[in-house]
Amino acid sequence: MPMRRGYTLIEVLVVVVVLGIVAAIVVPQMLQAGTLGVQAAARMIIADILYAQNDAVAHQAERRVVFDVEGNRYMVTDASGETLSTPWRGSGDRFVVDFSRDKRFAGVRLTEVDFADETTLAFDEMGGEAGDNPSGGHIIIEFNEERFRIEVAPYTARVTISKL
Repeated sequence: MPMRRGYTLIEVLVVVVVLGIVAAIVVPQMLQAGTLGVQAAARMIIADILYAQNDAVAHQAERRVVFDVEGNRYMVTDASGETLSTPWRGSGDRFVVDFSRDKRFAGVRLTEVDFADETTLAFDEMGGEAGDNPSGGHIIIEFNEERFRIEVAPYTARVTISKL
């Protein structure tokens, strides 16, 4: 009668131990929903900065991203300060992102915004940073111990992100 090949008890135990170690490391991070929320918030800020930049080019008009650190929110406006509408959400909706009111971002905070001592990032009709002396700047958002710095380069307004 031919021998059947299979796994030994040692091999099975090694696999179970390895899976246990991986689960012990990964599961606690997955259960902390705020970590995912702050990462999603960072991606959304970047996407909205790029939207404002592209909209400035498309409409050949200045666009601004105005941050309100105390209110924990930001909005996209035109040069006169009128908040843009968001056609993808429905008519009448304004382009305002409020981290305090949006359940997806519970606990996420805007902690610092600095664009040459201002809290507004403006784009000219060419998509570059508006103003006589573009200096770039940064935004810092956090949740508990997790912090991200979103950097906007001078002139080109290239956006990068780093974990602090």
